[in-house]
Amino acid sequence: MIDLLKDLLSGGLFGGDLLETEHALVMLLLLYGLLTYRGPRLMKWVPAAIVAGILLSVFTPIHQITLFWPIITALVVPPFLWQSAVAVTRSGPLRRNLSLAVWVVTLLLVALSLRLLSGLPFSNALLIGILAVTLVWYYRELNVERSYLSTIGLITLVLLLVEIDIAVLSVRYWLGTLASGLAVGIAMGFLGLEIYRRLRRQQFKGGFFIVWGYLAYLIGLALGTSAIAVTLAAALVVAAYGFSIGLWNKPEDIPVPANTPAFFFLAAGIWMILGWQAHTTPQFSILPGVLAALAAIAAAILVVGRSTLAGDGESRLMGLVRKETGVLLLLLGSIILWPAEAFVTTISVEMALLIAAFLIVLLRFVLVPLFDLLGIELSWPTENR
Repeated sequence: MIDLLKDLLSGGLFGGDLLETEHALVMLLLLYGLLTYRGPRLMKWVPAAIVAGILLSVFTPIHQITLFWPIITALVVPPFLWQSAVAVTRSGPLRRNLSLAVWVVTLLLVALSLRLLSGLPFSNALLIGILAVTLVWYYRELNVERSYLSTIGLITLVLLLVEIDIAVLSVRYWLGTLASGLAVGIAMGFLGLEIYRRLRRQQFKGGFFIVWGYLAYLIGLALGTSAIAVTLAAALVVAAYGFSIGLWNKPEDIPVPANTPAFFFLAAGIWMILGWQAHTTPQFSILPGVLAALAAIAAAILVVGRSTLAGDGESRLMGLVRKETGVLLLLLGSIILWPAEAFVTTISVEMALLIAAFLIVLLRFVLVPLFDLLGIELSWPTENR
C-alpha cells in the first residue's frame, strides 16, 4: 500500500524512448477513437478492424517502417479534438453526485487491478483506467443526458500526446498559450461558419469541416500557441453558434469529422499498419488484472443505473455485454500493443487529467460572456432539446 501511495503522489517516474511513447499514445488514441466511432454504415466493422490490428501485431514478423510521427499525430488528433468539443456542447452538469463518486472509485479499482494483478506500471494503469471508465460512460450516455465524464478521457490522452512534457511546462507559459489558443480558435470558428454559409453546399459539410479542423490545428502549431485549444475552441463555436442561429436543426446535424467514413478508413488503416509493424508477444499474466477490471466496470454500470444498460431494441444483458466487449478490446489492445520502450509518468497523467477537466469547464463557460457581448442568445445542443 505504501508503494502504491508513492506511485500516486511522487510521480512513479521511469525511463524510456520518447518516440516509442508517441507511438504508444497514437495507437491508444486510434484504439479509443475506433471504439467511439458512430458512423451509421461502418460501425459494425469496428471490432473487426481492432482485432485485425491486434492479430497483425501478434502473428506477423517485425516490420520496421520509417514513419514521420508529427504527420501521423497531425492526421489523427484534430478530428478527435473536434469530436470532444462537440461532446462538450452536448454535455450538462452532473444530475447525480453519485455518478462522479462511482466514476472515481471505478477508475481507482481498474487502475489498481491492472497494477497489482497485471503488473503494469501505475502510470500506464492509471491512463488506461481513465480511458476505460470514460468509454463506459460514453456508451452509457448515448441514451441519457451527457456529462463531462464521457469526454474527459479523450482530452486527457490528446494532452499527453501533443504535450508529452506537460509535467515540466511553466504554468505562466501554459496559461499564455491557452489564452491565445482560445482567442485564435474562437476566431477560426466564426470564420469557418461564415465561409460555410456562403458556400451553401450542405453535401460538402463533412468534408469542409474535416479540412477546417486540420487547418485550425495547423494554424495553432504555426503560431506557437496551443493547437489543442485552437481546435477545441473552433469546434465549440461551430457547434454552439451554429446551433444557436439554426444552422444545425438537431444535435445530430453538427459536423463530427471523426464519424465520417473517410476518417474511419484513415484511422483503421493507420491502426492496422502500426499493428503490422509492432511485433508483440501476448503475456497471459495480464489476464487476472483485465478480468478484475471488467468486474469493477460491470459493478459500476449496475450501481449507476440499470435503466441505462440497454440501447434501442436490446436487452439489459446485451447492453452490458456490448459495453464490456468494448472495454475488453480497449484493455487488450492498449496493453498488448504498448511498446516496452515507451513511458509516461504518473505525474504527467495526473496533470493531464486535471488540465482536461479545467479545459472542459473553461470551454463550456467561456462562450457565455462572449455571446452576451455580441447579443447572441446561446443555445446548447443538448440531447433532450
